[in-house]
Amino acid sequence: MTTKIKISMAISAVGLVVLLGLLLSGLTQQDRVRPAAQVDVGGPFQLVTVTGDTVNEADFAGRPMLMFFGFTYCPDVCPTTLDRLGLALEIIEKQAPEIYAALQPLFVSVDPARDTPTQMADYLSYFHPKIIGLTGSEAQITAVKRAYRVYAAKRPEVDANGNYNVDHSSFFYLMDGENRYLAHYDDTLTAEQLAAKLMAKLR
Repeated sequence: MTTKIKISMAISAVGLVVLLGLLLSGLTQQDRVRPAAQVDVGGPFQLVTVTGDTVNEADFAGRPMLMFFGFTYCPDVCPTTLDRLGLALEIIEKQAPEIYAALQPLFVSVDPARDTPTQMADYLSYFHPKIIGLTGSEAQITAVKRAYRVYAAKRPEVDANGNYNVDHSSFFYLMDGENRYLAHYDDTLTAEQLAAKLMAKLR
């Protein structure tokens, strides 16, 4: 094999690596937004509020929903994300009060065995009061996870007190007033970034 051919092959290999890197970068960018027609996310749901009332998607008709799926025993991702969400809501309230008034943030449990309405109410009392907590039966939670393409799996390790962890995806799902997908955002966005993206999308 000649030196020129070797050099040519090396350049081609580098080019492929760069192209792959660009593709992966596009898939992992913080603001993953695609046209609604291309994303099959969302659908009917029936869940239970912290007061024990049953609600469905029709109860939020006319209001954009910002949905985050997690669980109250989550050691890190959920509490830090809900804190940032609260700060983002405060920013939106100051800069775009009409969007703040319309937007409904929802925290949906992926751990119905432990996240009773009472547990959800106690947990969410530490976060922004606008956030509504929703839980339900195992069947109800399975259905809403399927509708919103949410991954969640209980880990097999259980400690002496019966505690366990739940691996789960951690996106914000922004739905319009007719429960149609608008966008989804990584939980790693800062409060300022999340507020800016929500205001830009909902104006």
